Amino acid sequence: MSAASAGLELYHLTLQRQSNYIHSCVGHFVDLPGSAVGKRKSRKDYQVCIASETHLELYDLEEGGFRCLAVVPIFATITAMQSLPVETNYSYLVLVTDSGNLSLLQFVNDAKTIRLHSLFNEPFARSGLRKLAPQRYVEVDPQGRCIFISATERNKLCYQTDFRNSTLNVSSPLEFQKSNRITISTTVCDVAFDNPTYASLEMDTTDGCKYLAFYMLDLGLNHVVQQIETSLPSSANFVVAVPNLERYGVNTKSEQHESQANDDAINSFVIVALDSRLMLKDAHGSFGLEVNLPTRTSEALTIISAAVHKLKKEFFILLQCNNGDLYKVKIIPDEDSKLRPKITVAYFDSIAPSSKLHIFRNGLLLSLQELSGYSLYEFESLGDDENTLTSNEPAKHLKITPSSQLENLSVLHQSHSSNPVLASEVVESTPLTLLMSQCKQDLKILKSGVNFSELITSPLPPKVSGLWSIRLSSEPWHRLILLALPKTTMVLKIEEGTLEELEAANNKFKIENDTTIFAGLMGQKTIIQVCENSMLQLSYERQTETMSISLEWLPPAGIKIMKATTSSCQLALALSNNEVVYFELDITAGAETLNEYQGRVELPDRITDLSLCDVFRSDFLAVGCQDSSVKIYGLKASDDSFLEMISMQVLLSPPSSVKFMLSKAHLYLHVGLNSGVYIRSSVDRFDGQLFDLRTKFLGSKPVRITALPHIDVNAVSHNEEEEGDEDEDEESRVDGRAASSETSCVALHCDKAWVSYEADGMFYVRPMILSKNVSLEAIAEFRTSDIKINGCCALSSRGSLLIGRLDKFSKRNEWFQQNEELDIHDEAVERNEYRGHRIIADPVDQKLFYSVENDINGGACRLSAHRAGFSLDINTEGNKYFGIDDVCLGAQIARFGTSNNYLVLSTKNLKLKTFLIERGSKEKKNSLHIKFVHDTAVGESIHAIASFSDKLLVPCSNNLILYGMGQKQLLKKSISPVPPSISKITSVCTWGSDRVAVGDIHESVTLFIFDKKLDQFIGLADDVVKRHVTTITFLDKSTVIGGDRFGNVWVLRVPARIEKLINEEYSFFASKYERKDSNELPRNIMECPCKWDVLNHFYINDIPISFQVVKGLDLSDRACVLYTGLQGTIACLVPLLTKNEIEFYHALEDTLRNADETFFMKNENESAARDTDNRDEVGSVGSTLGKPNLSSPRPMIEGAYSLVGREHLMYRSYYAPVKGVIDGDFCESFLSLYPSEQEFLVSRMSVKSAKQVQNRLMEMRTSNI
Repeated sequence: MSAASAGLELYHLTLQRQSNYIHSCVGHFVDLPGSAVGKRKSRKDYQVCIASETHLELYDLEEGGFRCLAVVPIFATITAMQSLPVETNYSYLVLVTDSGNLSLLQFVNDAKTIRLHSLFNEPFARSGLRKLAPQRYVEVDPQGRCIFISATERNKLCYQTDFRNSTLNVSSPLEFQKSNRITISTTVCDVAFDNPTYASLEMDTTDGCKYLAFYMLDLGLNHVVQQIETSLPSSANFVVAVPNLERYGVNTKSEQHESQANDDAINSFVIVALDSRLMLKDAHGSFGLEVNLPTRTSEALTIISAAVHKLKKEFFILLQCNNGDLYKVKIIPDEDSKLRPKITVAYFDSIAPSSKLHIFRNGLLLSLQELSGYSLYEFESLGDDENTLTSNEPAKHLKITPSSQLENLSVLHQSHSSNPVLASEVVESTPLTLLMSQCKQDLKILKSGVNFSELITSPLPPKVSGLWSIRLSSEPWHRLILLALPKTTMVLKIEEGTLEELEAANNKFKIENDTTIFAGLMGQKTIIQVCENSMLQLSYERQTETMSISLEWLPPAGIKIMKATTSSCQLALALSNNEVVYFELDITAGAETLNEYQGRVELPDRITDLSLCDVFRSDFLAVGCQDSSVKIYGLKASDDSFLEMISMQVLLSPPSSVKFMLSKAHLYLHVGLNSGVYIRSSVDRFDGQLFDLRTKFLGSKPVRITALPHIDVNAVSHNEEEEGDEDEDEESRVDGRAASSETSCVALHCDKAWVSYEADGMFYVRPMILSKNVSLEAIAEFRTSDIKINGCCALSSRGSLLIGRLDKFSKRNEWFQQNEELDIHDEAVERNEYRGHRIIADPVDQKLFYSVENDINGGACRLSAHRAGFSLDINTEGNKYFGIDDVCLGAQIARFGTSNNYLVLSTKNLKLKTFLIERGSKEKKNSLHIKFVHDTAVGESIHAIASFSDKLLVPCSNNLILYGMGQKQLLKKSISPVPPSISKITSVCTWGSDRVAVGDIHESVTLFIFDKKLDQFIGLADDVVKRHVTTITFLDKSTVIGGDRFGNVWVLRVPARIEKLINEEYSFFASKYERKDSNELPRNIMECPCKWDVLNHFYINDIPISFQVVKGLDLSDRACVLYTGLQGTIACLVPLLTKNEIEFYHALEDTLRNADETFFMKNENESAARDTDNRDEVGSVGSTLGKPNLSSPRPMIEGAYSLVGREHLMYRSYYAPVKGVIDGDFCESFLSLYPSEQEFLVSRMSVKSAKQVQNRLMEMRTSNI
């Protein structure tokens, strides 16, 4: 990337959202498409809304699996979330963010698109994250009567809610607070219709004592009172509410309260978790039952999550501790104590530690895992009640030995989350491939594109040039495959899942002495075979499975057929004398007769391709010519322009392939050029005019296009076959009554295979992901009883026939394919004992990467090598790891001026370990030989090292040290002091052999230049702002990009005048700025001669882990910066190169930022105008009350478009003002607005229509990412 211009404008776009899910709630938020709308008879909550800090995701689990309903970005930091039940048995969403507002939101299903509407935004504090702002905890009364919110310290608020006449009303907040109190955990109690009760676990900051406080909202007095406060042991850390025990036959009254006959109020109970112990407390202060937890060892256990499940006659609570063990807790009546409560605790199972647990009525358990995404389990049993501990024996202990396999649960689904990302490297730019290292997981490969899953591979004769599949219109499955070879044709028959060559007795195709150039289907039973010297019409009888030749058409002598195309009743042939012959199929007499039209189209240039739309009758014929044009001819029978040119498109090079495609009522013309450019144009179905051109460069070869008319872009995996689908359903789909998810797409063949398709209203051109590094020469649909959806047959570049399917289409919210790492069995949980720490790229072999993983138990690490998606053998066959008896802190490959690769590890034992890496021989090319060379003592922990020229750069003891290779240890070749303010270097990057940038844990980035005469580094530039650097990399020799641990991304540059001075008069610069001893300088006062200029600054709400400059990302015309974040974020920063781009995206971003105010003020003005009109008209008062806002279907409240009332500019400028970065995620939120909203906002921009804005947003993804 060149960053040499005065200003650098970047477009930030998230490719994979963060997956650190920390909030979740259950309810019924929205009716699914196709379901009945209205009041639900009963509450069955099978929907779950999960959230990271930046996104909401809504899923439906009623069918026993995850069905994604909506993904909504929230441009704010979500701090708490709960569901609010209302009288209609639906649920609203209660959201608290750093906007300082309490937000109530509703999911709305409008025209099969689920959107989120904001119903209420009430400010309760200033924006930002503050310990005194009540934004840390949210609890909702089970009856939906009130909302409790709490701050980390002191402040609490209560809002009363009322749902009447389909309107949600929220009262002003009631405040209750306690000084010097820190809230640790909260819960809301089950009191039926008594006064709502809220329990809080608090700590007094003055003496460190912990208390359990019960607060009650008195609905009569409209006041919050404290019922009771109980002192707790100092180890109390978690509180969970218990259902109303009176419903389950438990006596909740103590002897003291039994005497009070008029006391009918429900006594609220909660379980307080201590270290390895549980305590049952109540709101009357009468009970304090205790019971120990079954434990593995003597280590103290901490409860981290809980879920309550109610049955008809009993209930149980699942508690999870910090080591992943689940405990089943029951509270039952004690027969020996007047049916008063008794606690029983039993070990249940072990799963990964979770931040949230939810149990559903259909027997599913949802777990939001701390170090992953989410998992869905099914209850196989409720466990046994043996080996339990009870509150009757509070001092009793029980040791357990959990099984390595699940006992009472089975895994149904596990998300492929990238949280947390510890290291990453870009393996390939086309298709974009990342190698990522995660905590407690093996290395993961992420790819962006469309996956072709190979099922069968079969060798073919050499020089196969064409492939066609035949399926009769009355049948659901394909019957024949035709393969074109030089001067011959091979016909394969598909029967009962096998491919066999069609028997000669029934083979009426022309198979010898001619080359097939096209084969297709017309009518109900007509098969067309077009060869260079003839055209055959064959009739296929389904009942007898026999074929007969109906017509053989021959071109004039000396003329050959070059190209052919068909629709259901039309055929067009392109001849070598530049003529087009047109046929139509006559079915009026019951037979299918092919009639030639006497008039022919004559063209002055050679015809390169032609196409009819694959419908019953195409209205247009597209003809590509050698004069770099595509001509459209009219075929409407009632039109005077029949076979006359009605439009033309001039191209930059001759077209190599032309294809008409109908996709969801829109007609498109796909054109591939000899120059490697692909063009898609929209076609006016009335007059054939072309408009809305999209282009994409695909490579250096001519682009060939293949139509795939029936593709389901929502197909995710070959493992998710439709087991319950009936054949008649498939027949209806292939007969044209396709499911709404099916669309048409085209395969593009160039240097690599690509797929062009539409999904979620956006246009995509993505590379096809194939195994074994092959490409496809041709592809055709292939649907059988075994491959019902997206089946394809293809010719590989290696001359094989591939049978497979297309799945995992990249979409806006699913840009990367996730590897299915979990082998789902009933047993289930494998735990990796190693944690990925570093991924190092080989300096010579760009496909070879080394991974260093540390043992999570400490004391060791291991090394592995990966190339092109495969693990290499190390030292011995079958051994994939090389063990090292030390903990790795940093790693780097260096060559030390030789042809050998040396791996240098900085370790916890304050040493540099050096290893020699040698590649295997040609016979063992997938192997490595690693040999330990020597240790070098350094005296302190080294967290960042880099290769610099032919040496190793190590920051150590406030110096930059260059090491060379020695026989017994590394040898110091140069020592350069660094400024005294630098305390701990966390990141080092180099530019060539003359510059080094180092990032400090506190002191931002310092740039050094290497003076070869002095053999030392000289400080050139440092920062005026403290930045807690996590990673940096060079954009050019003057510019670095980096990130800090507070979630900021910034670009720093050396001033141009300093660069000019260095380039033109370096000796003068060195003499002027050289410091003989930088330690003599005061800290932070001109330690370097110049200061960085800040070009760009942007808040991403994630911690950057790595930055990489990727050139030609998916053959883009510009380089971009790809970065990964700790919580799983993958995003890119694309430079904007033209003034038009910069102005357009800035205008769009500013318009969306002002959308809240724009629509709110427009609604106020419209309301005022209506009120004025009503006063002027006698008797018309109230006639327009409740008239909806014509510009927007959503409720008009403050913050309606930002959803939570957070100002976008303030959010992206959390620590410093945003500069030079356009938020592409925010710009793409335009696509989720209602059409009327889009048109209104566009009217305030210098843009013609909303479609133009949509096209520009799609173009950024298609052309530049």
